[in-house]
Amino acid sequence: MTIPACHHVIAHWVTDEDRQQINHAVAYAREIGDIQALPLLLARLTQPCNARDSYRAQKESRPS
Repeated sequence: MTIPACHHVIAHWVTDEDRQQINHAVAYAREIGDIQALPLLLARLTQPCNARDSYRAQKESRPS
């Protein structure tokens, strides 16, 4: 399966692994007090994305 790429200015997560990496980055930014990174990281987590929707649709339509 081909993983589509997010082409937004702020790259959103597409796969669950991408989301987990961003979650770890949020935790690390909070740990070290990097409050400038948090808005960008949160934007990467929270915005809708066509690439993510397309990837999920591909996963759901695959035969088990």
